[in-house]
Amino acid sequence: MASFKSVKVPVQLWASEFGGDGVVLAHTQLIQRWLPSPPEYHVARGAGHFAFLAPCSDEMRKEARRLCEDRGGFDRAKWHSSMNGTVAAFFTRTLGAGAK
Repeated sequence: MASFKSVKVPVQLWASEFGGDGVVLAHTQLIQRWLPSPPEYHVARGAGHFAFLAPCSDEMRKEARRLCEDRGGFDRAKWHSSMNGTVAAFFTRTLGAGAK
């Protein structure tokens, strides 16, 4: 789409393998192609859309179970730890080590 052509900053783009709630992997793949420079692209394998939310507390699991449930074998807490490191490294690399 034309609106993506004006993007001039480095982009790190994330997608969940299984999507959900109206979000599908194909949409993120389109955005990847529409950006003028290839983004750093990651797919969270085994994840649904809500896996991008922080790991749920026990109370949150009771209040919003649908937002807290992941497919079998996907460890949200472990994945967030890994993703957070990847995001931080991207910002350090693209904004410079002294960026705050």
